[in-house]
Parts: sequence; structure tokens; C-alpha cells
Amino acid sequence: MKLKKILAVTLCLSVAFPLAACKSNVPADTSRSEASGGTASESGEAPAPEKGATLTFRTGGVDSDLAWGKAVAEKFKEKYGVSVTVQKGTEDNLKKAKLEAVAKSGADVFMLAHDLSYQAIVQGILLPFDNSIVQGMKDAVSPVALKTVTKDGKVYGAPVSVETSVLFYNKKLVKTPATTFEEIFQKAKTYNDAKQNKFWFLFNANEGSPLYPLLSTYGYNLFGADGTDENKPNFDTPEFLKGLQVIQKFHELMPMKAVDSSNTDFLNKQFTSGKAGYIMSGPWDVKTYEKANVDFGVIPIPTYDGKQPKVFSYIQNAHVASYTKYPKAAQLFAQFLVSNESAELLYSKAAKITARKDVSKVSGLSTDPISGAILEAFQKSAPMPSVKRISYFWTVIGEIGPEVFDEKLSPEDAQKKAVSEWNSLIQTES
Repeated sequence: MKLKKILAVTLCLSVAFPLAACKSNVPADTSRSEASGGTASESGEAPAPEKGATLTFRTGGVDSDLAWGKAVAEKFKEKYGVSVTVQKGTEDNLKKAKLEAVAKSGADVFMLAHDLSYQAIVQGILLPFDNSIVQGMKDAVSPVALKTVTKDGKVYGAPVSVETSVLFYNKKLVKTPATTFEEIFQKAKTYNDAKQNKFWFLFNANEGSPLYPLLSTYGYNLFGADGTDENKPNFDTPEFLKGLQVIQKFHELMPMKAVDSSNTDFLNKQFTSGKAGYIMSGPWDVKTYEKANVDFGVIPIPTYDGKQPKVFSYIQNAHVASYTKYPKAAQLFAQFLVSNESAELLYSKAAKITARKDVSKVSGLSTDPISGAILEAFQKSAPMPSVKRISYFWTVIGEIGPEVFDEKLSPEDAQKKAVSEWNSLIQTES
């Protein structure tokens, strides 16, 4: 199946990304945008940028994101005459945006994963987009992705890319890629040499996102089947307990401390130097492997015990800060980030996949086997819940997951601790 056909299927999946109402922690500053004509326009035409406008754009946290950001900023300047300073972001983009919202100074446009987009929207630090900008995005962008930035009929961002986790394999070491984790376990028994930092399989066992596929193996669903019931983390279910047992088992596959596995530079170096057969990662690392001249392939996450683990899928969104001095220019730039021109740069510079409905005009993307494999994995993924209490899940799993992996905590005790920690977090809401 050609990639563009796969994308048409994956981006039209009927999934829910609810944006429930919540008390705002930071009051939105819309006075400047209203005075500048940055609020909803009925003209149907995108507003021209303000005279003398300059912008600052904060990308995602990897080098390829920065390369894409700089390239697309140049294209935007050619088209609109607006200079854009580009900064490399970090995993703390939301935290930084909150501080900047209080100071009313910082990046005009910044990137966030869609679960963080939800938090930013309800905290009132984002500017709602002009109706004409929204209409243009509705025509171009996946409706599934657009839901992640929509609340009460208003749109607060531009969906830029879709992502999910996959397994990369080194073709020099792996002649036929595994279809089951049992095959990977079997090879690891004779290949692994912890003293030499040789591991057949690598992944980050210290964070919730890469641990979720293991938790989901036997049917665990965070916040229910559709991920919308934030009152039910389902930590007290037998499926969650069995998922914790899988995490414990995977220490045999990768016998190192969980905290050491969180060093992505180390993991990538082991893979690119030919010391590892497989690594769990995503499109954000494709350029790293290409630059290292690794002959690699991509497969979806294999089965374990005959079960198909679920991985989270993510939408990376571009947002406009509520305090921006140039709301028209900032919205135009955010919209430009989902244009076909940007999609081509996103693919060529960052090896990422656009959230646009149609990729047929994105040069190279529709015939790329790596992107095709990632989209195949996207089809099998579960959208990361976009609810307020997703942050509680990350807190709980980020604490108990590594302890179970390191065999410091039994799955049974970890389950009890998860329930207790969750209840404690709920109490903080009152």
C-alpha cells in the first residue's frame, strides 16, 4: 500500500481528543490581539502580518526540529517579509511557556505535544486563531489532529506532525526482523554483554511513554477504551498488574538500570555504532541514524505472548502565545507550518510526517519505506489521552515503572503504590 493511502486511513480514524473545561491558571491576555485585529475575522481572507513584525519560534527538542524550523523560517520570510528567530526547544517547552505568559515576554510561536496542548489551552496561555486561519487549516489538516487544539469551538494551534514509537533495526546485525518479542529475547540471551555495553534491544525504561506498550500488552487501557474517562486510570485492574509483570520481565532483555536507559545519546550511540540490533524510538531519531550512515529498517512494535502491545500516538502542535505583539504574523506563521512547503521541509530536514490530509505533493514522502513503516505503526497505535489527569499518569508511572524494571519493587506492590499515589494526586485538586 502506498504511503499516501495509508495516511488517508490513519488520519481519518475516529478517535476522540476531548478538551474539557477547566479553571484557567494563567489569565489570557487578548487585549493586544483584539486591538491589532488578531481575533476572529469574518472576511474569509487570512490577515496580512503587522508592519515591522518580527517573531520568535521555539521548536521541539531535537536537532532535526531546529533544522526544520530554520528552513521554514527562511521560506516564511521570503513569502511574507517577516523575520523569524528560531530557538531549539526542550521537554520543558510548556513550563517555559507558562513562565513567559506571566512575564508577557518570550516565544511568539512554540511547539507542544498534544497532551501538553490541552494543558496550555485550559491554562489560558494561548491565543485563539482567527476564523480565516482556522478555515484554511480545516481544508488542509486532518480533522483528528485538529481536535487536539480545539476547545469550545475555538482553535488554539496548528497540528504540524504525527508521531508514534517503532522499532529500528540494524540490517547488518538483523537479517530478518522479528515479528515477536520472544525472538528478540532468545537472541539477547547469547548476545547481551552488560560489561561491554552490548545489548540486543534498547529502550528508555525510565519514562512512561516507552513503558506504556509493555503495560498495554494484556489489554490495559488508560482512562478506558477510548481514553476519555479520566476518573478511571485502571491501576487496580488485573490487566495493569500483568503489564507491570511485563516491565519486570524486560529487565532480562535489557539488563541495565532504568535511569541509565534514559540517556538517549548513549542508546543512540550504541545503536549507530553497531552494538545493538534493535532500538525503540520514533521519527524524531531518523535523521540521527541517517547521519551516522546506519543501514537500518523499521518495524511496528512486535507481539509479546501472542498479544499486540499498544503504543501511544502523538500530534505535535504549533501554538501562538497569548501575549504576542504580532498576533497576525504569529498566526500566519503557525498556519505556514502546516503548508505543503513546510511539510516538505519537515520530511527532508526532520524525517517527520505532516498532519496534512494529503501528502501526495510532499516530495519523497509518498514513496519512502521508512515513513511508510511509521505510518503502519501509527495505524496500530492508541492516541495519547488528551485530558487533564494525563499528567498524573506520567507522574505515577514515572515513579513505579523504573522501580519495577530495576526489580526494586514487585509488580504487586507497585500496583498498590500506583493506586495510592493516584489518590494522593486527586486530593491535591481540592
